[in-house]
Amino acid sequence: MAKLSSISTAEFCTAMAEMEKPGGGVRKLLQAHYNCRGRVSTMSLLAHAAGFASFSPANLHYGGLARRIARHLAIAEPTLRLPEKSDAYLSLLVDFIRPEAVTNVHWLLVMKPEFAAALKLSGWVK
Repeated sequence: MAKLSSISTAEFCTAMAEMEKPGGGVRKLLQAHYNCRGRVSTMSLLAHAAGFASFSPANLHYGGLARRIARHLAIAEPTLRLPEKSDAYLSLLVDFIRPEAVTNVHWLLVMKPEFAAALKLSGWVK
């Protein structure tokens, strides 16, 4: 069983190769996050880029993707509870920066470098 902090690009690629490539809004969300400077964004901005009405469906889809990847890697639910319990699996793909930790009003999501590399290698983003 992989540890939360030790998911490699190769492990992500293995899991993603066994999954159907996301389409529609999820693909747009991943591409938008991948293209962000420093791969840092808010869920609201990613939702807008993906064509979702609010951050809620984007959070649901991104978290669902993280849950499916975790299942392929045989990872139990992470214990991280930031910002909410529902975001625990998303912590496999991103790191969270609390509101007002820098100059941010909303939670910032920083895509993990290993996940970003796997997205590119797997052809899930351009």
